[in-house]
Parts: sequence; structure tokens; C-alpha cells
Amino acid sequence: MNMPIRWTAKAEKSFTDIITHLETNWSEKEVRKFIRKTRDVLKQIAVFPLMYEASRSRSGLRKGFVTKQCSLFYKVKKDHIVLLSFWDNRRKPTTRN
Repeated sequence: MNMPIRWTAKAEKSFTDIITHLETNWSEKEVRKFIRKTRDVLKQIAVFPLMYEASRSRSGLRKGFVTKQCSLFYKVKKDHIVLLSFWDNRRKPTTRN
């Protein structure tokens, strides 16, 4: 089963923000590596949507990892997956929107 993944506007913006940060502070090689890792994780989630742990405090929310510095949040619906956002794990949780 390969479920489609739908990106929210917040997921698109947070992904773009991370790419911009990488482009500013790291090499093109690191940008490509991050994009490739993200693509690989999303492919895995599409096949195994329940592979990452569910949140104990927010119903239906799951947290996956692209790298140790970057997490992604998503929800599994009946016929698709909703990618909610990417999160830089070095940020303070109180600044999360």
C-alpha cells in the first residue's frame, strides 16, 4: 500500500525555510543530501504510515525524523497522509507555532 502524501502550506514553508538555512550556511552537497533524505523518509512513510511513534498528547499526530537535527510531523488519514510541518530540533519547543 502506497499512500499519497499531501503537504500543508506550513509543511512547504518549514521545508523551504530549512533549505534556505542550509543554502546559506552549508554546502550544495548538504542541501542535496537533506532533500534526498527527506524524499527517502517520505517514501517509507507512504508505504509504512504507522512506522513512527504516535504522539501521546495530540491525537493522530506522528513524529518522524529526517536527520537528528530535523523532525517532521504528519497525520495518517483513511486514504492519504497529511504532512504538517518540519521542525529544527535545535529550536526551543516554546517557539513552535
